[in-house]
Parts: sequence; C-alpha cells; structure tokens
Amino acid sequence: MTETDWRRVVAGLRLGMNEPSEEQKALASCLGFSFAPETPHPVAAALLRRRAAASLYLAGPRAVDDSEYEYLERVCADSGMQAPARTEVPSRDILNSWLSVAWARRSVQHLERLEPHVGDVVVIPPLRHGEENRHGVVNSISADGRLNFVGGRNRGARIHRVLQIIRPDEADHEELSRRAREELAQSDPHPERLTRAQLGVLDPFKVKRRPSAADREALREALDTASSERDMQELLEKHPSLLAGTVKGNHGTWVRRQVRLGSAYVPDFLMASETSAGVSWHLVELESPTARLTNPGNQRESPTLRTALNQIHDWREWLADNLLSARMELPGITVQSRGLIIIGREDPTDRADKIRDRHSRESRIEIRTYDWLLRAVEGEGIAILGLLDLETDDQDPVSWPS
Repeated sequence: MTETDWRRVVAGLRLGMNEPSEEQKALASCLGFSFAPETPHPVAAALLRRRAAASLYLAGPRAVDDSEYEYLERVCADSGMQAPARTEVPSRDILNSWLSVAWARRSVQHLERLEPHVGDVVVIPPLRHGEENRHGVVNSISADGRLNFVGGRNRGARIHRVLQIIRPDEADHEELSRRAREELAQSDPHPERLTRAQLGVLDPFKVKRRPSAADREALREALDTASSERDMQELLEKHPSLLAGTVKGNHGTWVRRQVRLGSAYVPDFLMASETSAGVSWHLVELESPTARLTNPGNQRESPTLRTALNQIHDWREWLADNLLSARMELPGITVQSRGLIIIGREDPTDRADKIRDRHSRESRIEIRTYDWLLRAVEGEGIAILGLLDLETDDQDPVSWPS
C-alpha cells in the first residue's frame, strides 16, 4: 500500500509506536503479567507471544546474538530513542518488534523533516564509494516511509537515506529531473527488448536486403580510387547494405547516417540489428582508406586511429549523460554499444593485431580495414551470419557486460 501524502504515512507509523491496546493489557492480565510503562504496541504483541508460546504450541524462541543487538542499538540511536537493555531482548521476535518501532520512529522524524511530495527530486548517496550521488523523482510513499521513484522497477530510497529534496519551484529542479530520467534509462536491465512501436521509429532507415553484386562492385571500385574519408562516407550512404551486411540481423537491420548527438557530435553511422535476443547498436567511425593504423616507426596507434578512438569514447560519454533523449531517436541504444572503426587498407607493415585485441577486449571497439569490409560482404553465407558478430562472438546482447 502506498500514499501520496507524507502526513498520512506518518499517522500510520505512529499507530505502531503507541502503548499497548486495552485488549493487549487484558490478555497480559490473564497470563499473569503486566507491561512496563510506555511499552510499544509491537513489543507488547511479542511479549504476549512469548508468554503464551507453550500453551499455543508456538516455536521456541530464537536467541539473539551480539551483532543483532548492536544493530538494534545503532538504529535506536539514529531514531533518538533509548535502546532496551540486552536482558530485555531474549529472543529474535522481541528484537524484531523493537526494530519495527525504531524504524518507524526514524522514518517519522525524517518524513517530518523533509516533507516529501510527489514530483520532488530526491538526492541520495551513490551505491559505491567515489561515485556521484543518485537522483529520483517521487511517485509515492510506502507505508514504512520508503520513497518510491517514477519509473518503477523497485527504484526508491529509505527516507533516512535522503540527502536533499528539491521542490518543483526551485531553480535546480528541471536539470535534476532530467538527470533522474537519465539514470532511470541507464538502469533499464533489458534496453535491447523493444516494442513494435519503438522499432517503428527506425522504419525509414531499415535495410531491406543483403549486399548485392552491384553493392560489392561499387565498394571495389571506390577502394581503387578513394583518397579520403568523405569518399567512403558517400559510398556507404548510397549502399547501406554494405554496413548492414557485417552484422547478424535476421529480424531487421537499420543504418542511420550522421545522426546528431547534441550540438557537438555527429557519428558517421549508427547501425542497429535485431535478433531473437533483441536489438544491438554499433557506433561507426570512418577514416580515410589511405590512413595507417600504426606509426611506421614504433608501431603504436597512429594519430588518425587515436582520434577515431577518442571520437567513440566522446559519443559514449554523451550517451551516458543523455541516454533517455537519445533513445527517442535511437531506441535500445546503450552506453556499452559496440564501436566499429573502419580505417585504411591491409598492409603487412601495419602490425596492429595487439592494438585491435586490446581495444576489443577493454573498450568494445573493433578496428577493421576496408579490405575487411569487402570480405565481410563477399560471401553469401558470411553475409547472412554477420562477420563482425562472428569474429567478436557477440550475437547475444543479453550476455554483454553492463
């Protein structure tokens, strides 16, 4: 049960902190004992169960260990109440009843301090040390005082963990609401599972056929004469099946050219493919077919390749800050979407195998040549399976690391 008014939650919590009811007092008298002054209602119930356990054939009491009692002392201190003496907590049932009172008291104090309302932005601590604070927009309040956030999926926070509340009329509310929505988008455990309506956004960009002989010949001819990245950009814009043929997309493949990410970034291509496991995205950066992957002298990454790698990292950083808005146009895209750099031609002096392996393993960025692209679309069997997916063994988005 949830509420939208914190006052009603406080009223409910206070009921659990009241002294014993007249019925509880009468039962205690029948059992031959009385309650100490100001014994809370839940504790009175536990004491009654303990006294009547033998008569009612209830399970025997479970002893409380020191760590459990120390936790009770800590929660009582947090809530400003005196913890019962260790001798007054002989069983776990009684311990738990005192904990319920301390938890309720703590929640009441923080609800009255913060007065949360639906629509407020809540700031809570990070999950791990060194990370940034998290945010949520209040949707409702549970009976125990827990704040529930917009977006469901059990997102929320205990009221005593809240660092700050920002009201809708405060200056930072709009920006922090946006941040909360972005964090919600990033927490989606299965962004690859899209509805038909979501996929409909991509319909204009669907590649409806595999690479043809004409597509492959156009690529060969371009490689004979191309001298710049722009030449290859124009070719692949006219023949998107060449890119689509590198991945497995037996339920659909989509290629979008030069999508604007905010005001600063324009990837050459963004490519999506759907299998039974869902939709996966690739961030594609083109470089000149005449560029080298490594420096001739030291065999380290060439400046051109380093720039391309930085580009993909920049796009991912933008996605991390703007994931929800990005998914309006690019449904299912994630910060972990695989990168693909196509650069240069195959050259026996351009020893880049270790560089390729390292970036594939550490950054999920694949580095390939234009000769590789031609091979990827030359064989009919290979084209159907998707050479890039086969090489990376990456055909199931569910298995990707988060």
